[in-house]
Amino acid sequence: MKKSLIALAALAAVTAASAQSSVTLSGTYRFAYQKDLSVSYNSATSNKNIQQVGGSSSTDPTTPANLSVRNGQGFAVTDANLKLAAVEDLGGGLKASFDYLMETGHFRGAVFTRADSGMGLSTPMGNFDLRNTRGSDLLASIGSSAVNLPDGLYDNTGIIGRAAIDTVTYTAPAMMGVTTSFTYLENNDGAINLAGTNAVPSNTAVYVLGAAYANGPVSIRAAYKTAPSDKTATTGLTPKSNMELAFAYDACVAKVSYAFDGATASGSSTISAAATANLSDTNLSAAERVALANVATKAAHGLSVHVPLGAASVGLEYYKRDVIKFMGYGVRYDFSKRTAMGFAAGTKSGLTTTAGYKGTQYRAGLTHTF
Repeated sequence: MKKSLIALAALAAVTAASAQSSVTLSGTYRFAYQKDLSVSYNSATSNKNIQQVGGSSSTDPTTPANLSVRNGQGFAVTDANLKLAAVEDLGGGLKASFDYLMETGHFRGAVFTRADSGMGLSTPMGNFDLRNTRGSDLLASIGSSAVNLPDGLYDNTGIIGRAAIDTVTYTAPAMMGVTTSFTYLENNDGAINLAGTNAVPSNTAVYVLGAAYANGPVSIRAAYKTAPSDKTATTGLTPKSNMELAFAYDACVAKVSYAFDGATASGSSTISAAATANLSDTNLSAAERVALANVATKAAHGLSVHVPLGAASVGLEYYKRDVIKFMGYGVRYDFSKRTAMGFAAGTKSGLTTTAGYKGTQYRAGLTHTF
């Protein structure tokens, strides 16, 4: 009898501990046939194997040996990731959270690497989040789930930023449907750069004031980004504060979204040896190199339409920042809540070269999430 009571007490203790925390495992796997117009790829060699599609490298994209890699097409594993997340109830209205995203390369034998990760603390007075993540502009938030394209369509154009960053965010409790937040952002990928090397993070930090509102079919998001006056300038440009806005209206028969991203730099760039070396593409004319270097001085606009048709949906996206333009469209069919197939295509235009700055890419694939 005594042993039974001890066993029951131990079971109750374990059950109580389990009730205070939860752990979930989720992920995505996508296999597709695609053409990739990315200006970055997986190998620093002239290997033309389809494994190069969708990777990243410092390979000079202007050499003929690499053009077949940039324009590579064929079957590839385009997404393979696992996400571990945990939430613990600390009592008193406090909750702690943790998430860790692991991704693997598309070729056989690839190892997992850490992608986005973070920790958070939820309190009655607001939420605190610390993350190592990949930043993006509010333009990225208006995209349709029916438009899924190979990585790289937006590379090196200023339409959507995806740099690795460290962030600390405080989000205040919602008031009258409005949620506000403050983020301290460092433009570095977790490394501590000692003073005297490049003075990071002091002159690369960005401060972001954010706000979000949702009421029925309407949702609005805003972000004001400002940088310290000593933030390093490059190619003759001076970083500046900018405003971002994203608006969406869901009319059930269609969801229409619009986004605006103000200029992130002022001044102008001239053609110089340094500027040309940074662009690493002699296929561009002098005028095109100037236009590409100065793209950060121009505001961007985005528009998307998503139409649900039962299990199917179609989407259309359009983005523009100065001379750079994108249009993407796609169709998606959901077999279930976790398994879907789709086709999408996108076109980049605005420059006269096909070396990653102009052309069409597409993807047809099957996706499973869990």
